[in-house]
Amino acid sequence: MKYLPYERIVYRTNLSEEEIMTKLSGFVEPKKFRFGKTSVKEYEGFINNNSFEINRIINNRNSFLPQIKGIIQKNNYGTQIEVTMRLQVFVFLFLIMWCGFVLFFLIGICIAQEKISLLFFAPMAMLLFVYTLTMFGFKIESKKSKEFLRKSFEAEIIFE
Repeated sequence: MKYLPYERIVYRTNLSEEEIMTKLSGFVEPKKFRFGKTSVKEYEGFINNNSFEINRIINNRNSFLPQIKGIIQKNNYGTQIEVTMRLQVFVFLFLIMWCGFVLFFLIGICIAQEKISLLFFAPMAMLLFVYTLTMFGFKIESKKSKEFLRKSFEAEIIFE
């Protein structure tokens, strides 16, 4: 899903499930409400049995920070970690409503005018702007997390 704020990655490693859970515990702390950086670890969230839900701890604001869910499974070739990165539900719903409003406005312009005018391009520019902003904010952070997880798990990416 190259053009959407959603990624699915599968890592393969020779580490055992227990070693992966230990490594996760080393860089994930429980989620807490904070002002400023008071954390010593890179990620926050929770680890449960053979799954985890985490997000990167950053010093600035980024509403498009990926929410990372992972499942750890043993297979014949080692251990496989299936990771999904996506937007927060609230941010996703806000974007859907905002884009819906802009599209409603765009349809109204198209119906009211018989020919395309400059007024038609304003909603198009707004849609393009929000798409670019969302993808930039999401992909920058997902790239950092993807590489961090690959190094931490001593893994190779087998599906992207």
